[in-house]
Amino acid sequence: MALRKLALFYCQFVNEMLLSYDDQQLSLTTIKAVIFDLDGTLVESEAVWTEAKQYIAKREKVKVSQQVMLAYVGRSVTDFVKEVIAPANVPLIQMAIIERALARYDHHVQEIPGAAELIRNFSSKGFAVAICSSAPMKAIQKCLKLLGIEACINIVVSTESLSRGKPDKLPYVETLRLLNIASSHAIVFEDAAAGLTSSIAAGIKTVGVGSSIELSGFACEMFARNIADINLVETQ
Repeated sequence: MALRKLALFYCQFVNEMLLSYDDQQLSLTTIKAVIFDLDGTLVESEAVWTEAKQYIAKREKVKVSQQVMLAYVGRSVTDFVKEVIAPANVPLIQMAIIERALARYDHHVQEIPGAAELIRNFSSKGFAVAICSSAPMKAIQKCLKLLGIEACINIVVSTESLSRGKPDKLPYVETLRLLNIASSHAIVFEDAAAGLTSSIAAGIKTVGVGSSIELSGFACEMFARNIADINLVETQ
């Protein structure tokens, strides 16, 4: 009886961690790791990739509509080249797109306000932090350096090393495997349809980030227009 009373007394003073945005709250009691998409979630880089894809497509005499470009937001360069430009010459064309994009990173890619601060906050609270991105590893590394968060990141997964990328669930399944946790112990931050499809299919609680109207069509646990306004709140 004395031990039971002590346990009840202790529980009254254990803080619960909540993710908060406007009037939305999500309990993080069972969460051990947070997984972030990169492009469009942590950094503004989509314009760089769009320009590089359009430039190389034009060089290869392939006309790509705006609708097609939008359909490949959040997907890998490999998928874009295979399915849109030239399935018979993927490696060379893929490299050309990547090199053109990376050459513009230093001056044209910026942090989405509040992204680095949120990651540092999660890390300081003891959560494992992972990146799961369709970007090439070189691009991911450049962005982590730009954000100054390299020391906060435990796991990095680039879909360029996987047999299937987003919207397939494999990228997030692999991230969970490397983190050595079940899907119920993670939460994902994603901005694009391909990534949302991937994370939800992997059974992970997902926060839809950004202002895209398509986000409302997904079964996210929370929607946040601005990542800067997402807060970690401790309650007693």
